[in-house]
Amino acid sequence: MLSHSSISFSSAENLMAEALVSSILGRLAAITLENGGQELKLVTSVEKEVEKLQRNFEAIHDVLEDAEEKQIMERNVKRWLNKLEDVSYNMEDVLDEWNTTLSKLQRDVVQSASIPKKMVSHFVSCFSIAGRVVRRYDIGIKIKGINEELDEIAKEKDRYHFARRETMEPRRLEETTSFIDVSEVKGRDDIRDKLIRQLTFMTGDEGCISIISIIGMGGIGKTALAQIVFNELRRQKSFDKTVWVCVSDFFHQTKVAREILEGLGSDLSGSQNQISLQSLLNEIFERTRDMKLFLVLDDVWTERDEDWRALKAALQHCKRGSRILVTTRNESVAKVMRSSHIFSLELLSDEVCWDIIKQVVWFGREEGECGDLEDVGMGIAKKCRGLPLAAKTLGSLLRHKRRRAEWGEVLNSEFWELKMAEEYIFRPLLLSYYNLPSVTKQCLLYCVIFPKDHVMSRNELILHWKVQGFLNFDDDLKSEMKGEEHFYYLVGHSFFQDFAKDTSGNVVSCKMHDLIHDFLRFMTKEVDLDENSSPCLVLKTTRHSSITMEQGNTFPTCINGVEKLRTLVVTGQSCDVTGESLKKLFNEAKCLRLLDFQLSNTGEASKEIQLPDEICNLIHLRYLSFHGHHTLTLPESICELRGCKHLPDEMEKLINLKYLYTYACSDLKYYPKGIGRLTGLKRLNRAIARVDCNHARMFSVGDFENLDLLSGDVYLVLRGNWINGEEVERAKLHKKIHVTNLYVVLRTMNGEISQELYDDFIPRPTVPMLLL
Repeated sequence: MLSHSSISFSSAENLMAEALVSSILGRLAAITLENGGQELKLVTSVEKEVEKLQRNFEAIHDVLEDAEEKQIMERNVKRWLNKLEDVSYNMEDVLDEWNTTLSKLQRDVVQSASIPKKMVSHFVSCFSIAGRVVRRYDIGIKIKGINEELDEIAKEKDRYHFARRETMEPRRLEETTSFIDVSEVKGRDDIRDKLIRQLTFMTGDEGCISIISIIGMGGIGKTALAQIVFNELRRQKSFDKTVWVCVSDFFHQTKVAREILEGLGSDLSGSQNQISLQSLLNEIFERTRDMKLFLVLDDVWTERDEDWRALKAALQHCKRGSRILVTTRNESVAKVMRSSHIFSLELLSDEVCWDIIKQVVWFGREEGECGDLEDVGMGIAKKCRGLPLAAKTLGSLLRHKRRRAEWGEVLNSEFWELKMAEEYIFRPLLLSYYNLPSVTKQCLLYCVIFPKDHVMSRNELILHWKVQGFLNFDDDLKSEMKGEEHFYYLVGHSFFQDFAKDTSGNVVSCKMHDLIHDFLRFMTKEVDLDENSSPCLVLKTTRHSSITMEQGNTFPTCINGVEKLRTLVVTGQSCDVTGESLKKLFNEAKCLRLLDFQLSNTGEASKEIQLPDEICNLIHLRYLSFHGHHTLTLPESICELRGCKHLPDEMEKLINLKYLYTYACSDLKYYPKGIGRLTGLKRLNRAIARVDCNHARMFSVGDFENLDLLSGDVYLVLRGNWINGEEVERAKLHKKIHVTNLYVVLRTMNGEISQELYDDFIPRPTVPMLLL
């Protein structure tokens, strides 16, 4: 029997309507453009449905940004978005199925020696695949059904009076001020002292104002630290003038300039908005000339140099030693403002978080009242993961709870389940989230499927985004560059942490703060599993999910409600995955696009993953990966070559498969012949091929012939007791121009490395390989 302590799910029902609709509009536009001159064009009725579909999606797309924000407070809007996302996903599946069917037809006709290639262009009304006749107007029926649903959704949107993108007001948080109770700030003494020394140390050229930035995620205490420093320097009278300006979400140049002048003592109360920006900057220039100024710009978001350039120029004639202190969540802001020093605010220790909680809980009460709650309280403090805002919020929540059982409920709850956290802790993160570009939001929300503390590899994460269609580029290089752009944007905006870097300083892996993870779960509204312990788990309408396995467990024998599942990532400890469990999964989860086993090796004997022939049902599958040390095989009842472990022959039907990772499956003895027919493969990190013949069942080296899209590093195991020159030539390895390195191991059929094969292989100049 399985329990929630042994197997857990992280999942997201849907991700984000705006990016999803944008992607569909792009695909529909491509279909409309391509069908104009293609022989395999859609019938007229379908073309009309596609045009209507485009109009519906475009009308909805214009108001989605406002709808995405309103869903937080209005449940009806959330339900409306969920319906839209569901229809959009269904539309993607229809388009994907159609493209897959056409691709199969073209491949089968072109690869068949008995049928002339020109028959592709003469194909008119129907075609046969796997013994089933599929008529082209079938897609029209499906699109018409989706259009009917979309009509209702488009009409319903008018009830909510959404603002169009161009009419939306900028988002703002509450204004901050320079006043603070210093006794409430804990754990920042060292960095406070460093900041004060940096701000008061006389360096720099005459007339040059220096900028220093404090960066960190929302709720980490940037504003509180700036307030302490501001008040200390004002008390010390280190500057002629000290001015505090809360900038917040939108960098309105005129507003910022007015607040600086008001801080300098100018009376602008009667002028309202009649003074031009130029006049305000002229007055700033005159008033600050030869003045030693300390200016705090709190909560800066703009990454546009032009927003900031004119104001900075007006302050260039301040007295030597003048300083601007900037607080921001985004490292890129500090760089755009050309900060001379950047202070990254560190997380607080668990002990300091507990001190903050106690300060709130114990206020007005005898400390002895809560003496028996110390151990539970320390556990709650660990949940804060170093964020003072989280500690203050939990302290407020606990203040009116006196019983140990009540504190235990808080300890065992996730942040996203606490109403108080939703109102106070998540609110600052919402502004960070809404400030992201729409596709970057989608990439971030996807990360919720990974369990807490999961190490996310940059390259794998980008591939996941690519497979899901978030990056929307056919060109691999452009797609991966765009993926890196999104990744580093999230890094720079404090959504990721615990970075591992290579020798060049590039981030290769990271984690996500628990609070960010809880925030994303709140945003995706994860649906909990049923409470009863059962070997049959339920995902309902989830689209993206992960299963976390603990040591000693087996993969669930069935996972109900997976008809709409697109992503399944299996993490945790190595476990046996039976053919029975995967057979049921593959028969039901036919929309799967990504299946990733990321199971760690516990040092025990290798676990077995039995991969059944039913994998051929996954016609949408793009990504199949096995990490960790596993024996990958078919069940004994299916495997015809006893003791010869291999991938299923039916793999050749996965026409959309682009990424196949089996490097960790060292017991694989051969690949099926059909792998060579997967002409869309872009990554194949390990391949096993016969080099002595063109085998009828086994993948041979010559079967690389049509795999010209392969890229990256390929580890190739060649098997055979001699080298067939014709097979090597047929492989056309010189055409694999996207492959970075091709590492080759030559083994005899009994598995031994053969020096004789090395000697035979080395003289062949057409093979760009590194022999191991």
